[in-house]
Amino acid sequence: MKVLRLFLPLAAILLASTAAAQAQTVSQARGSTWATYDVVLPYGLHVRQVKDGGSFVTLEDGSIYEVRMPQRPVASGWQPGTFVVLTSIRAPVSNFDILLSHGDSDRVEARLAGRQRPPDQE
Repeated sequence: MKVLRLFLPLAAILLASTAAAQAQTVSQARGSTWATYDVVLPYGLHVRQVKDGGSFVTLEDGSIYEVRMPQRPVASGWQPGTFVVLTSIRAPVSNFDILLSHGDSDRVEARLAGRQRPPDQE
């Protein structure tokens, strides 16, 4: 009984710390040199601005994404206010590790290029 009383609080602390660390987990596949990072992304955001013919997309939170070259024509068609879903790509090409999706067919691979200050909330 005493062992159980000691074990339960310890187990609760361990589970809480494991859950908190999941967002910062770095794991490597067996025999692979790739490190994958679990980043918590928002489900989706609205486009604030598209620049340089679809090369850069700025979202409503101020994050700026560089779009991979072959998909820039897709991003160039997005207008301010377009809602895009953000998803992590598990096998990124040249560090383009985020998929921005609008609908079923408008998808672009992107990477975080920087951040602007979000507009003031009024």
